[in-house]
Amino acid sequence: MAAWVENEARRANRNLLIVNILILAGVILLIAADARYYVNFFLGCQKIEPAELATLTSPTQRARNFVIVSGTKSAKTGYQDVEKTVQKSSGRVISTSIKDEYVLLKVGDRALLVKADPGPEKLEYSGELVKTEESIQRELVQPLSARDPELGEMILPFTLNAADYRSQGYWVLGVSAPLLLLACWNILKGFRRMGEPQTTRVWGQLAAVGEPQQLSLQIQNEENQPHPSYGKLHVTHSWLVRRSMFSTWVLPVEDLIWAYKKVTKHSVNFIPTGKSYAVVLVGRHRQRIEVQTSEKDVNVLLGTLAARVPWAIYGYSQEINSAWQKDPAGFVAVVDSRRQSTAKAAAAAPGPPPPPPR
Repeated sequence: MAAWVENEARRANRNLLIVNILILAGVILLIAADARYYVNFFLGCQKIEPAELATLTSPTQRARNFVIVSGTKSAKTGYQDVEKTVQKSSGRVISTSIKDEYVLLKVGDRALLVKADPGPEKLEYSGELVKTEESIQRELVQPLSARDPELGEMILPFTLNAADYRSQGYWVLGVSAPLLLLACWNILKGFRRMGEPQTTRVWGQLAAVGEPQQLSLQIQNEENQPHPSYGKLHVTHSWLVRRSMFSTWVLPVEDLIWAYKKVTKHSVNFIPTGKSYAVVLVGRHRQRIEVQTSEKDVNVLLGTLAARVPWAIYGYSQEINSAWQKDPAGFVAVVDSRRQSTAKAAAAAPGPPPPPPR
């Protein structure tokens, strides 16, 4: 029969593998959903001849649709995408800026509509062949064709996006690359832990206070007995145990050195919406956990711990936090000294009076 610590390590490791395999699959599906774009993004732009460009009837007709197009003449159409900064309180436009503009590039005997960055028109553009947006068709291409039917016949049925065509790739790369690396690292870590439960956090915490497999039997027996719980924290006769998705935190009750209530105020647009409560527990080997629960449970838990571990430090102040951060060993020594004093006081206390003679 597997020990408690092995079961906890296996549970946390299983969750780690499942979640990170799902993350990896999600990233792969995100990229696969627009595989053509990402292949072109990494391969870069390819030179296309005017004759080949003229034969295309769709931007997706060519696998390599990140292209470099050279023409003999270019002219601005006067159509621009303008960004406006609007003041929320009044709805007044504070400023405007030109995001991009549209240029007609003469390529052979055809004209290519180019979405370009603001600036002087050029005779060569690099970008992605895309479908011409309906708004551009309605507000630019159709009026041009009505004024000059011959020019309308020359305009190709797609657009070269030479302005922001790489933005999607950079955005997805910025998000997916860290996720991909994190998922791969965690998957490798998960497979390694399958054969080496000694590398898990819960095993290390038990090893700091004794022999993990022997302590496991004690913890398992105590968890099977009725005991109070506060949020996700279980308080048995000798142990504090809290499970999360990827780990198990465990601490002997007597190893508690510091505990305090944490109150977080919440607001929306500077309007208070409530408070949340947690208890922070710190062990002598620098184990730390924050348990979210109700204010009532926080108060009851701190009272219970104060009765069972009276030598620990309770409450929060900058002085206490500074002492812990600067000298953890000294902090533990102070608590140990308080424990010895508590033990001496208990030993010196008079026992109960003898029963009266019958």
